Order: sequence, then structure tokens, then C-alpha cells
Amino acid sequence: MSAMSPGPASSQIPIDEPALLAQQRSFTNLRFSQGFEPGFQRYLHDKMCNRVWVVAFSCVSFMLLFVWIDLTYLPAYLNRYTVSVRLVVLTIVCITLWYANRPNKIAPRRAFAAAWLSYVLSGLMVAMIIVVSRIADIGVQVTHDGLYLVLLSGFFLLGLPMRYAVTGSWGIVLAYLWAEYMIGSPRSLIIASGLFLVCFNLIGSLGAYIYEYMMRGAYLNERLLVAARARAERESQSKTRFLATASHDLRQPLHAMSLFIQHLDERVIDPPLRLTVKRLADSTQLLQAMLNSLLDISRLSVGMVRPQLRAFNLRPWLLRLLAGLEASAEQRGVRMHLVCPHHSAVYSDPLLLERLIRNFLNNALLHAQATEVRIEVVRVEQRVRLSVVDNGCGLSAAEQEQVFEEFTQLNNPARTLEKGVGLGLSICRQLMHLLEYPSGLISAPGQGSQFWIEVPVADWTEELKSAPEHQQTTLLGNVVVIENDLINQEAMETLLREWGCTVRCYQTPEQALENILPGSVDLLVSDYRLEGSMDGISLVRTLRERGLHTGATLLITADTSEEVVEAARLTDIELIYKPVLPARLRRMIQQLLAD
Repeated sequence: MSAMSPGPASSQIPIDEPALLAQQRSFTNLRFSQGFEPGFQRYLHDKMCNRVWVVAFSCVSFMLLFVWIDLTYLPAYLNRYTVSVRLVVLTIVCITLWYANRPNKIAPRRAFAAAWLSYVLSGLMVAMIIVVSRIADIGVQVTHDGLYLVLLSGFFLLGLPMRYAVTGSWGIVLAYLWAEYMIGSPRSLIIASGLFLVCFNLIGSLGAYIYEYMMRGAYLNERLLVAARARAERESQSKTRFLATASHDLRQPLHAMSLFIQHLDERVIDPPLRLTVKRLADSTQLLQAMLNSLLDISRLSVGMVRPQLRAFNLRPWLLRLLAGLEASAEQRGVRMHLVCPHHSAVYSDPLLLERLIRNFLNNALLHAQATEVRIEVVRVEQRVRLSVVDNGCGLSAAEQEQVFEEFTQLNNPARTLEKGVGLGLSICRQLMHLLEYPSGLISAPGQGSQFWIEVPVADWTEELKSAPEHQQTTLLGNVVVIENDLINQEAMETLLREWGCTVRCYQTPEQALENILPGSVDLLVSDYRLEGSMDGISLVRTLRERGLHTGATLLITADTSEEVVEAARLTDIELIYKPVLPARLRRMIQQLLAD
């Protein structure tokens, strides 16, 4: 499997992570397997192209500097040739630099060969000028220092692979020493020059080896990081698909159970049987709460939740929240209080913040062994501090570290389900990280606990008084139910008929389109996922386009994705999630029929 360098063309190619790990264990010979070597060559070429401007600036600067030195210190009959040679080589070097440093347009091997050619020509030019200066016997002593600069650039500046840098450098040095020998230079001069140049080449060769070895290691590490990121993205997508499937498939039977239990509750009169139905309803609600907690913690962990921030008044919002927990508090003998200024408002996601405060309250009711729980609201600079305070058993320092861990229940060794599954405070921690709210816990054994968060403040606004709730009267209206799950369809039909509605049910969108007549439907109740090419929202749009139903529509779905929420909002459809509480379903249907 080819290991391509990072880029648009190769981003879709799977990366063989085990093969990368195998390569990482041994590449001392500076060679990867056939599958990875081309990718590394492209990677090295990209690195060489990244430094082209530094190389070009250095090369042109030094060439022009030596042209000026030639014109200043060499005789005119000699500098005519040396300057001409330098300018010709400079032109060739500039052309090869342009040719070699074009990523994705030229093969790496050709690019390295062109850069090697310009490097060797530069070195031979310097060697030739040194030799010619010795033959001319000028007054200025010409040393081979310029040769060191060329070798230095070849080993470390150009970024050539080790084999190209080493062969080019040794070729330049040997050519220079051979030229010195051919013009009859003193043996001591040749030996001294050779000793320094050979030692310099040995050090440079080692440096070139270390450089390429490090580059190969860096290449493998980068590819492994890309592989790890791709694996993490695949796992995240897999978790997302699992959560979507689990959320939908598990909510479906729970929804049917809730509706059937409500039907039983309305029909059963015998007190012992009613008690059994109540226990069954309680167990179903407990199962629903456990499922919601498990799905919530999973959705938060994979980043599926996005805050929807807005300003809202705090006191009425908290009163509604406490009202929903009054029955649970009374059952446990716990008094609940609210201490909140009347004109107090926050800027937050009301649903996520409600889940956070509700979990704090449930924790106090279920685990704190308290007789009093209160919510305190105080202003702290540009934030509002919300605290859930209880007078219960309190927590030690060690226990305060544990309570936010998943599936932790300090005072429930038997793991009784009435006290939940131990995810409430773990969800709180994830929500606080998501919302980026300062938070804390103040507690001590025997002195109760205080869980607090600080929420951005907002301007308080006058709220309109809400209309009184509808009375539990008989529902009148023609309702069409479109549900492909036969059990859910039967449960919905049975409950609606019990409430007084005239009900017709269809299993597919095609059946609904064939049988619904204009003006014959007061309320359309549809699932989102239906058999065939249409979903619930597409069906509603088609019915409206054909003029078959333009009235109230209720979409009941187990799909909690943001796409469905947005599509329902744009289509002006009321949306509730499975499993829905029968009381809430009745209120929603009664309101839609009244409207």
C-alpha cells in the first residue's frame, strides 16, 4: 500500500499503520520499503522546496560577493574569465533552482538530480578558479575557503538526500585535489588541503546521514499522527452512527410502552391492578431516564452537542424547574426553596443549563440524605452564580474527587436503580466544560454540600403572562397517524381514540398521499423515519404542495439530530421526541387541535 505524502490527492488513501510501525523500528540503511520510499521522497522534496528562497538568496549573494572580490583583487586579464565563469554558473544555478523547486510538478528524483548538478557545478567552479589563480601566480594568495562554503551548503543548506550530498561533495573534493596535483602544486600543499577537506567531508557526510535519518523519523511520526487522527475520526463517526441508531431503536419500544401503560392506567379501576400499573409506569420512566443519561454522556463525549445560547429570565425558569421535582422531594421528605432576585436573567442554553441544575438537584435528593435543598442565586461581577445547597451528609476531600466520575455512587453499595446509574454529576462536568462555566464544590462531612456554577449575566425583560393550561377534557378532531412501526402505530391509535379523537392510520407516505382528502384532517401526527423515499418532513411538504393538508402537524421522532430540528423549524412543524410522556403528548395535541 502506497504511503503518499500529505496532500489533497493522498488524503483519501488509507494509511497502513502497522506497516508504518514496522518501518519505524529499522531504517538505519536510509531506505524504506517500496511502498513508503516514494512518499518519503516527495516529503523530502517538499522540505527542500520550503527553503528555496534561503538557498537562492545565499547563493546569489555569495556569487556576487566573489564577483566583486575577483574584480577588486584579481588582474584584469584573469578576472575576465573568472567573472564570466561565475556569472554563467550563477545563471545555471538559478535555472536549476527554479526547475528543482516545483512541488507536484516535477518528480523528486529529477529535482534532486538538478539540485545536485548545480551544487557540483558551483564546487567545480570554485575549484577551477583556485587552480587558475595558482597557475597565474598572482600576488594575492587564493585559499580553498570558498570550497568550504560550497561544501557546507551542499551538506546542510540545500536539503539534499544523503546519497546526493555525499557523492557531490566527495566528487568536488577529489576533482580539486586532482587538479592541484595536475598543475604541480607542492605535495605539502596537496596533503594539507586534502587533510582538511577530507576531514570536513567526513564530518559533513555524518551530518548528512543524521539529517536524513531524522527526516525519515519525522516523516514516519507525521504519517502515524495522520493515521491516528484518521482512526480517531473513523471511531468518532462510528460512535455517532451507533448513538443515532441506539437512540432511535431504543426509544421506539419505550415510546410504545409509555402509551400502552397510559391506556392501561385510564382503563384499570381495581386498586391492586392500578398499583401494578403505577409500578410499571415508574419502571418505564426509570428506564427512560437511564437511557437518556447513557445517550447524553455518549453524545457529549463525541462532541455531538452544540449550545444554543439566548437570554432568558432566571426566576420563572427556576420555579418551573423546581415544580417538576416537587413530587420527588415530597416523597423523600425534603423541603425545597428558591432564593433568587426577581430581576435576574442569564445568557445561556436553557436546555443544557436545565439539565445541569436538574442533575445537581437530583443528586441532592437521591444521595445527600438531606432534609432541605435550596437554589441560591447571587450576582458575581458580570456573572450570576447558581448554587444548589443541601444540609445533608456532606463529602470528604477524597469523595469530592470521586463524585464526578462516571458510574460513581458513594452511598449506594447495592446499586439500587431508584438512585440512578451514577452518571448525573459526570454529565454535569461535561456540560460545564462544554459551556465553559466556572464551577466548584464546597462540602465537608456532616455539613452539607454546595454545587455552584457561574453563568453570564443578561438583561432582564418583562414576560407576558402565559395562558392557563387546557383542562383535561375530551379531545375532538380528525387525526391522521403515519407510523411505519406497527406497535407504535397501535399504541398511538389506541390512546388517541381513548382521548376522544377520530383516528386513521397509515404505514407509508404513499398510503397517506392516496387517501387523505383536502380539508379532512384536523391534525397530522407523523414519525420522521418512514418506509420508502420520503421522511416525515418531506411528506408534510408534499401534502402542503398538493393542498391535501395545510393545518397543524406534529412530528414525533426518536432522531435527536440538529438537522431534523432545523428542518422541522423551517417547515413550521411541532417536534417532540420519543419516548414522549403521555401527559405531554395530550397537552400538545389538545393545543394543536384548539389552534
